[in-house]
Amino acid sequence: MGACRIPRPKDPDAALRAEVVELLFEYVDRLRTHFEAISHSHDLTPVQAKLLLSMNEPAPMRCVADALGCDPSNVTGVVDRLEERGLVTRAECPADRRAKFLNLTATGRRQRDAFVADLFREVPGMASQSPQQIASLREALMALCRMDQASTSTREGSSARA
Repeated sequence: MGACRIPRPKDPDAALRAEVVELLFEYVDRLRTHFEAISHSHDLTPVQAKLLLSMNEPAPMRCVADALGCDPSNVTGVVDRLEERGLVTRAECPADRRAKFLNLTATGRRQRDAFVADLFREVPGMASQSPQQIASLREALMALCRMDQASTSTREGSSARA
């Protein structure tokens, strides 16, 4: 690994955690670069690719925006471009005509499936890992995510009672 970007704490346990965080940042950067390259090879922006990946069934634009972590007004332009390419359709919600539902077209599903195949064909660094190592990594990351979710919900519950 190159030069340390995160100052190392003096406490050995904290220094180890800092090194893990730095390695995770480095790997996430590699994954982001990979995702962007695959997106561009499919003539998609990364946001368009994320939108296609989030579409498993028809969904309100607000839900799609939430899944992308952005405001619904930001999704409109992305959807416009995908709709122009015939990858998604927009329809009024029967219960609320103000709400729009997005749906993948058959072409959109084929594009998404091809994107997924290319995205996971070769994931940076994983070819050198055994299936057992990848499974262990998955378990460790799942545990970290569960711990983070538990501490977040505990903090939210505490602040709601305060």
